[in-house]
Amino acid sequence: MLRRIVPLAAVLLVAAVFVYAAIEGRLQQNSSVQDNVQTGAGDQETAVSVALPGLEPEKPEVDSSKEIVNDVLLSNVPKADYSFSFNGKLTDAVVVTRAGDEDGFNAGTYPEAADVLPLFTEGVEGDAIYLDGSYGVELLGIEALNASYTISFWFRAEEMQDWSPFLVIGSHLMDVGGSQSFLSFNKKTTEEGEVVVPVFNTIDAGWNNACEVRPSMDPKQCISLNEWNYITICVNADEVSERGKVTGYLYLNSEMIGSGEVSCLNLDPENIKAYLGINCNDLLFRASYDELHIWQYVLDESQISGMYTAYLDVQE
Repeated sequence: MLRRIVPLAAVLLVAAVFVYAAIEGRLQQNSSVQDNVQTGAGDQETAVSVALPGLEPEKPEVDSSKEIVNDVLLSNVPKADYSFSFNGKLTDAVVVTRAGDEDGFNAGTYPEAADVLPLFTEGVEGDAIYLDGSYGVELLGIEALNASYTISFWFRAEEMQDWSPFLVIGSHLMDVGGSQSFLSFNKKTTEEGEVVVPVFNTIDAGWNNACEVRPSMDPKQCISLNEWNYITICVNADEVSERGKVTGYLYLNSEMIGSGEVSCLNLDPENIKAYLGINCNDLLFRASYDELHIWQYVLDESQISGMYTAYLDVQE
């Protein structure tokens, strides 16, 4: 009997060993599979993580063809061809002075770049350039204007002298009676003692004419000292008054204050000069400028009003 039990026990022991080995192998296989699954899941999670940025909603692109005021897109106002904001620095502009000035006047010389630090003050949007009466600013990079154009800028004067140039754009400025051609914004006093401001002047020697657009209402002094004013001129070459003259519309704070003949300019592309607060002759003065824009076409009244209103919202 004992002899029978011993072999049976041996058989059972061997069977148990085989069963254990099989179970252990299966457990190791399951563990390996599980590790592979977890590794695969980790890889998949990483791939998704990398791909997530592409699944995020895309930020809307800024429409570079429209004007932006205080981060607000003006959908009805096309982007200006030239813009000068003066936010604490001069970009595409330099300080200029004139050699030979006497009491602020000059017999005739072009302003030249000077080693003078520009001054800034609080503007309509950000900072504004401040002219203290000792220097002006030359705007760089402006090409010849089209036959139709729009110019707008914010202007605050502490003083205004007759013919002192608020803004000048032209070529051959000192070639009087030759190839001189320019536009300018000024103040003037008539022979009757009437103060007129702003006045938009154009002179072109090639056409042998000089024109001005002034306020049509009374009184004609529409700008007060120490107040910001938004000045705009629109020149429409499609409205021809006579040979060498077209029509200009003068706006103050988005309201049209006058219209009249404007000289067709013949600007030399190789000799364009653009100045704020200075020209070749007239008295310098104290004033601030902000947000100057030039479009090479005519803006309509809704677009002019849209720009003005947007800046008012900034101030509020």
